[in-house]
Amino acid sequence: MARTGAKHTNLEDKMLVELALQQDQGAFTLLLEKYRAPLMAHVLKFVPVVEDAEDICQRSFEKAFMNIERYKPQYAFSTWLYNIAQNEAIDHIRRSKATINSVPISSEREALDVLSGTTPEDEFIIDQAVSYLMGGIQSLPECYRRVAELRFIRDFAYEDIAAELQLPLGTVKTRINRARKMLEKIVNNPADGNAR
Repeated sequence: MARTGAKHTNLEDKMLVELALQQDQGAFTLLLEKYRAPLMAHVLKFVPVVEDAEDICQRSFEKAFMNIERYKPQYAFSTWLYNIAQNEAIDHIRRSKATINSVPISSEREALDVLSGTTPEDEFIIDQAVSYLMGGIQSLPECYRRVAELRFIRDFAYEDIAAELQLPLGTVKTRINRARKMLEKIVNNPADGNAR
């Protein structure tokens, strides 16, 4: 499918999803072709081994298409697909850690150096920080949640966020700034539990 500009992306996706809901294989194929490369780039941020990332992408597409009726059209299809892939990547990392923990003690350090370069404690702290950040983002009001997810989790550029959400660049920058301040409050006052 030829790219027709950012404003048409969500509309095209919604039309393709509607066709996919009717089990149109061509629509599935177009969605797969459109998101294969960007999804792979996203997964590689979590799982740097290309073969593993390819497997995660494949499973993510399978899950998305098997559960297409659960997709909520008020959200961008790409956001839904990226969330599925991110969850698959996190599951893969957890399974990898379980495998590392089953390595005999004599070679555990060597396995850690090869696979991650960090200790299990470091990985646990990183996992907790990512989970905490994701939880904080989920507690933000919707207009800030979307920009925060795209910026802080998916690492979108400001211009890409503006295109994805069809918002002026200035609005995106303002919302990201406000979201950052709300997240700082959540991090500094975890007992509050709510963004203000």
